[in-house]
Amino acid sequence: MAATMLTRTDVLVTAEDLTSVRHEVESTPAGLVGFAEVMSDGSVRRLPPELSKIIDKALRALAINGSVTVATLPDELTSNTAADVLGVSRPTLLKLARDGEVDSFSVGTHTRFKRDIILAFKAKREADRRESFAELQELEDQLDGLA
Repeated sequence: MAATMLTRTDVLVTAEDLTSVRHEVESTPAGLVGFAEVMSDGSVRRLPPELSKIIDKALRALAINGSVTVATLPDELTSNTAADVLGVSRPTLLKLARDGEVDSFSVGTHTRFKRDIILAFKAKREADRRESFAELQELEDQLDGLA
């Protein structure tokens, strides 16, 4: 069996490019819903919604972080990969699984996670953080009003 070689292509952007990306993202806070490409013959072809969504996410990540990685995730994730996706340590993820906060399954002696479960868990955690932050801001505003 031949080994699969992963290749990486870096796309570097200038500071001016990044400024343009940030301007475009700021001017469309709800997100872009469609992209089109102009063909060499001048005709315009609208990109499929799935592809437009990927491009929009990549541009938003680039605007926020200054860099972006586009990759695929398999349906089943190792504990290391799932922990990386969640931004937690492997022991923390395994504790979450033991406590029933995130579903997992075993393959032999190894713990595995479904990609969709991990992504949904991540989205819920992010939504909970935003809600908590909004509550803190509201409390701060109330305290400022008392001063």
